[in-house]
Amino acid sequence: METTLNILETQITQRLRGVNHYESIYINKALAQILDSYDIPQEAKLACLTIDTAMRHLDEVSTNLSSKKSILSGDLLSAHLYTLLANLNDSAYQKEISTAIVEVNEMKSSIHHETIDINDIGQYILKIENTFPLITINRFASNANTAFINDKLLDNLSDNHPSYLSKYSKEVLASFLDQIKTEIHSKRGN
Repeated sequence: METTLNILETQITQRLRGVNHYESIYINKALAQILDSYDIPQEAKLACLTIDTAMRHLDEVSTNLSSKKSILSGDLLSAHLYTLLANLNDSAYQKEISTAIVEVNEMKSSIHHETIDINDIGQYILKIENTFPLITINRFASNANTAFINDKLLDNLSDNHPSYLSKYSKEVLASFLDQIKTEIHSKRGN
């Protein structure tokens, strides 16, 4: 069986056919593995992974002032999301994802412009990272293991420093992640 990661890689290649020499596109493998561990519609998995990929790509573009082709790639990924959502034909899920896109972008902007208390950044990071997977899994599966999802997504951040946290060093990011993990594990009694 093909993985969601492989399917999305193929779809991206097809979508970007004719766009030459664009910056590489990062796909969150940890998120793809999480999604594949649940019995949910493939289109929903692809939609979740696509919006995560598109938003990370566009964050990277704005942080690194990448080329116009890179912006086009991000826009094509965003358009692909809406094709997937249309094929899924679930208006409630589409509305939740669309609303979450705005909320996640607002949180990233708050971090970037330093308009939130430094002690709240951990909560913002967790919400930015888990919003799309939790919406998707909770919509289509009744057994979301939130602790597993959060741990796996946070572990991935250590290796893949996101652009929306580019103002912070790896050491500071590690401190944020330790704080988040401590809070998560103390809430569940571990």
